[in-house]
Amino acid sequence: MVKDQSSIVRWWLCGVMMMLALPALAATITAKSDRNPVAMNESFRLVFEADGRVDDDPDFKALEQSFDIKSQSQGTTMQIVNGSVSQTRQWTLVLMPKSSGRLVVPSIPFGDDKSQSLVIGVTEQAAPTSAANHSVLFIEVSAETATESGDAYVQSQVIYKARLFRAVNVANASLSEPAISDADAVIEKLGDDREFETTRDGRRYVVLERSYAIFPQQSGKLTISPLTFEGQVVNRSRGMFDVFEPGGKIRRVQSDSVVLNVQAMPAAQESQQWLPAREVQLIETWPEEIDLSKMLTAGEPLTWTLTLIADGLTAAQLPAITPVMPDGLKAYPDQARLMNDKKQDTLIGVRQEKIALIPIRAGEYQLPAVEVVWWNSLSGQREVASLPARTLRVSAAPVSNVASVAPPAMAEMTARGDVSPPVAPQQDSDWQIVSALLGFGWLLTASAWWMARRKVKQNSQDENGAVVADVRAVKKAMQRACHDHDAPAAKEALLAWANICWLDDSPKSLAEIAARVDEPFSLEIIHLNSQLYSRLGSADTDGWKGAKLWQQFERALSQHKRSPLVAEPILAPMYP
Repeated sequence: MVKDQSSIVRWWLCGVMMMLALPALAATITAKSDRNPVAMNESFRLVFEADGRVDDDPDFKALEQSFDIKSQSQGTTMQIVNGSVSQTRQWTLVLMPKSSGRLVVPSIPFGDDKSQSLVIGVTEQAAPTSAANHSVLFIEVSAETATESGDAYVQSQVIYKARLFRAVNVANASLSEPAISDADAVIEKLGDDREFETTRDGRRYVVLERSYAIFPQQSGKLTISPLTFEGQVVNRSRGMFDVFEPGGKIRRVQSDSVVLNVQAMPAAQESQQWLPAREVQLIETWPEEIDLSKMLTAGEPLTWTLTLIADGLTAAQLPAITPVMPDGLKAYPDQARLMNDKKQDTLIGVRQEKIALIPIRAGEYQLPAVEVVWWNSLSGQREVASLPARTLRVSAAPVSNVASVAPPAMAEMTARGDVSPPVAPQQDSDWQIVSALLGFGWLLTASAWWMARRKVKQNSQDENGAVVADVRAVKKAMQRACHDHDAPAAKEALLAWANICWLDDSPKSLAEIAARVDEPFSLEIIHLNSQLYSRLGSADTDGWKGAKLWQQFERALSQHKRSPLVAEPILAPMYP
């Protein structure tokens, strides 16, 4: 009996000892930060360490109340001290504080295990975007309007430029797009990003410049929200086993916001179309083979091309051009072509209307004058782009009897319904002789045609060889001009190429070439033309780059070796 009691006591003592040992078996999880305090818009690393096996994977959702979790990773380290092996698990998070002050890192559950809590002090960032404080990373923004006051007209173009200055290497970088917080606006990115170097206060910066065209759609105050850059600063001196700096700090910087005052359209313009632009031009072109000073022929179509070009407007803002035609002159307008030429410092909208005209009878036809009223946003005055009225003189179409007429005897026979009498044997004999003579003549004609065909084919081969040589020479000249960014030389090469492609109807200008090729190619030709005659009059070719034009020109040669890259005709042939 005593023995049984002693056994019970031993088992009871073992149970108590095991219960006392359970807390010692639970993992101890600590939390520590690589920096404390930290500044707003700067990331820091929070590391959780467990010296034993945790109950479950951690749940970091509670951190999202005060921090943005930018990334997370985990790993295991082992240590051997005096022959004893210890193992530690680590969870590393990159965090960005959402506000300043004393932010609490709460206790994080690892299943039934929990980590310690931690307090992080977050200070306000002092003028992060100013170059005066020798920041290594900041953004400058500017907004340029056409008015001296700095205000913008509704629906007019505002050039918004963002420049990111950095004196450090960054990775995984992103720059937000401009957004309007309190008004409606259309935003178009302009050209390609530019990258250059500059020096501020003795420090060298690499500058990324990005430009946008903003078109406010309503009057009043317009606020462009701050841009945000976020990137990982690359630390070249980082150690291989640095727990806290495995990828460099994540930095976030913001630009200033921009506030503009948008003016309504002037009262004098309310009853008219509203086109606020820096410059507008209206151009007409006719087929090269058409001489408008001479008589045209009734029934023969001709194409009237009207091109409206506006510096500071999108193509979608440009109005349709619909001249009222006189009686007797049929008009068949094609679908308008809309193109936006996005230069580095402005957007040029192009609207092209092609109208097939067919005079149906002889006489004189008065084409009306064409006017487009627009508002000069530079001078603040109303202006008109116009084309004068034009007279077309048309002669009657020549009459031609192409219908075959039956011989009178046959017509009479058919009308009476008479039956041909039997042919005498002598008539059969005569007919056989005539047939033989006709067959012999046909053989002679066929032989002569075959000989002539061989000669023409040989001549054609010689001519084709000459054309191939000309195309190679033009291609070489075009490649050199585009490589050297030589806009005038590129123009001459394009005109030479057009003379080869359209032997009987060679274009005499870049605008005419653009009208005959497809849109990817035509857009680059229009861009070249606008660079040659930017601001619609003064040459400005310093900023032209030939890479894209060469790409389209080479595509035209490779895809259309035997014919130019021409656009589809406006109308199907009327008299096939």
